[in-house]
Amino acid sequence: MTVSQKDYSFFQAGEHLFNLAMQGSPERVPVYAQLHEFAMKETGSNPREFYSTPELLTYSTLEISEKYGLDLPFVDYDCYNIEAEAIGQKIVWDDDYMPDVDRSRPLIVSPDDLAKIKTPDFETAGRCSKIIKAQELFLKATGLQPTLGFCAPFSFAANARGIEQLIFDMLDFPDFAHSLFTRITEEIIAPWILYQKKHFPNVTSIAGSDAAASLPIVTPGIIREWVIPYILRLKELCGPEVTVPNWIGESLLTDPTKMLDLKLEVTTKFIEGQDPDVKKLGPELYKQYAEKHNVPLVLGVGAGFLALSKPEEITERVKHYVEVGKEHGRFALYLCNLGATTPPENVKAAIDAVYTYGAY
Repeated sequence: MTVSQKDYSFFQAGEHLFNLAMQGSPERVPVYAQLHEFAMKETGSNPREFYSTPELLTYSTLEISEKYGLDLPFVDYDCYNIEAEAIGQKIVWDDDYMPDVDRSRPLIVSPDDLAKIKTPDFETAGRCSKIIKAQELFLKATGLQPTLGFCAPFSFAANARGIEQLIFDMLDFPDFAHSLFTRITEEIIAPWILYQKKHFPNVTSIAGSDAAASLPIVTPGIIREWVIPYILRLKELCGPEVTVPNWIGESLLTDPTKMLDLKLEVTTKFIEGQDPDVKKLGPELYKQYAEKHNVPLVLGVGAGFLALSKPEEITERVKHYVEVGKEHGRFALYLCNLGATTPPENVKAAIDAVYTYGAY
């Protein structure tokens, strides 16, 4: 598949729809997706080419978003790797899927390795300049400010140290663990965010990826002590645009709202729920919570469900989420991580369902 470098300014209408949805009731519920792996598959690219070529990453994202009728595109990529790769973490490149850190060779093996955590030259380190280029292409093609990305401190530490060892450090060597988090936050992630903001001074959304800080990997107590303080520090250093919306696991708690309360501390402008939690708890719980706290709601349809289910099953779930979520407005639907194995007909079924059942 050949991607085209055309004018994508028509997506400004989708951003307008999304902004209306966050404020009240637009003509229809907006739908957006994380789709970089899906776009890579659709273009027939290999991962190293796709995630290292700004033009391919950007224009294929826009083309696939248009093809399937998504309202709001954004250039997403392997966000967990960028900062770590820039300071020397080895990356594993698969033939079919997005790259990942080499978990057999963690960057931080002992306290002496803290010296590795120092601000790199983002102009030359890793793929940082390519991420900037991709977002510049997005801005030029759409006229929309890009959503900037970063790897949140806990997930960065889990990747650089190894999640099991990191948990042991937090229990047995808390001073070392706090030093690790502080240096990651203040010498790597904050400078990377500020470097991106220098290129995009009008940005309104800076989203952190933090899947490792989810239940049952961690507990609410760990989130309170080890996760939230460093995200709040990033907000202090980099501005209120910083959010970290993608923790999951509240369905494992007796009182799921305790996890939602933690989410709301770091993502103050909306509340997000994703499958499998939304499926287990029901979208009604999330809608009630959002209305109680006077914030918009985003519900995410799960990646595994979208990849493995029949189109009619997807239609029914999306219909349920949309019909509950859109009541009284302030709602958007999110398709979580469309992967290389997600059938195109399933993506179409999900988006068609939003168009059919999401009208006000």
